[in-house]
Amino acid sequence: MGEDKRRYPRRSLDVKVNYDFRAYAHAKDISYGGICLITDRKLEENKMFTLQFFLPGDAEPMALHGKIAWIRSVGEHHYENGISFWRVDEETEKRLVEYLKQSPLKD
Repeated sequence: MGEDKRRYPRRSLDVKVNYDFRAYAHAKDISYGGICLITDRKLEENKMFTLQFFLPGDAEPMALHGKIAWIRSVGEHHYENGISFWRVDEETEKRLVEYLKQSPLKD
């Protein structure tokens, strides 16, 4: 996805993400509107997931709902999955905004 299509600036994020309560992925970056996950299998575009992960320095996990907006192959067995956040509750939104304010922009 080109930078010109992004509504929110992205921050690097290097954490393990549990998605759909049964599988794990690795986060590449995050923004106010979504997260990019690296997976070893192709996910289904437009599928809804529940995501759970810890932001660096947090003791409480983030729990978010997201929808796969785009998928891109990044090697023979790896995929980048752009996930848009859906229905973020007020407390989670505050935590996310605070983290994004403190994190450097992604190069």
